[in-house]
This record gives sequence, structure tokens and C-alpha cells, in this order.
Amino acid sequence: MPEKRIQDLMLDLSSLERISPHTKLAEAVKMLHEKRHSLCCPYLLVVDEVENKEEVLGMVSVDDVLGHMEPSAKSMEELPIFWQGQFREECEAILERSTAEIMSPVTRVIHQRGTLMEAVHLMNSVRIDWLPVVEGEEVVGILFKEDLFKEVLAATQPEAGLSQDLQ
Repeated sequence: MPEKRIQDLMLDLSSLERISPHTKLAEAVKMLHEKRHSLCCPYLLVVDEVENKEEVLGMVSVDDVLGHMEPSAKSMEELPIFWQGQFREECEAILERSTAEIMSPVTRVIHQRGTLMEAVHLMNSVRIDWLPVVEGEEVVGILFKEDLFKEVLAATQPEAGLSQDLQ
């Protein structure tokens, strides 16, 4: 049996919820909440319309939202100071921002006929959890790190045909 390729694991773009880069984060947070309670993936695809064509700019996830709530410290060596009511203040501040300000932008892409090891290498080298999958110049899907992990899990299972032959 031939080894799986990226196209075998990718999620079709049509199954992802789209959001504009100009949408306020308050709306994106509500959409992410709905996604977390459904069987869909907990990401929002940030797209912009360019010359009557969708351009994938990035993704927004719960990690992106929480990752941008930390008040920026001048020096990473300084210990942050926390105060009563700070969480609420940070929520109010971030919810006014646009999705473009906090999204994880597209930094790399992978071809749909690429290998799974190529995807593992790309994700590990730039520390990302997803890759846009392209065919030519067009984005046709998204590959998530979780889908690669499922293949690692599948490798722990004895193959049905092989285990039956051994009996």
C-alpha cells in the first residue's frame, strides 16, 4: 500500500469557517466558542477578497486569542505585575482588536502531493500547527498537526491484514 500524501489528510477549505481580517475579535471569539462545541476544528480561516478571489491570510484559534492577552513587558527579564481586574481589562482591550492583528499568518505552504515527513519538518522547523495546502498557486486545503499525530497513532496499531496473516 502506498504511503499517504498531504492530500489524503488535508481538510477541505469548504469545511472551515471564514472570517474577514477586519472583523472585531469579539465576533471571532463567539465563533470559536461555537466551533469548540461542534465536531469542526476550532480554527477560523482569515480570508480577504482580492480581485474577486479569496486569499488565505491566516488562522485564528483560542491560542492566538490568549497569546495576545499578556501585557507586553519591556524586557522579558522583568517579572510581570498582576492586579485585581486586569483580566477584565485585557479582555476588553483585545476584543476591540481586529482578527488581522492577532491571527497566525501564513508563513509556509505545502503542495498537496507532498509527503507527510515534509509536513512534519516544516511544522517543526517554524513551530506551526497548520499548513495551507496548495495545488499550483491555489490553496485547496489545510493540514493540521493533529492529523499528522493521528497517523503516528495509527502506526501503533497492527495492520488488520498483517495480524490476520500471522495467526
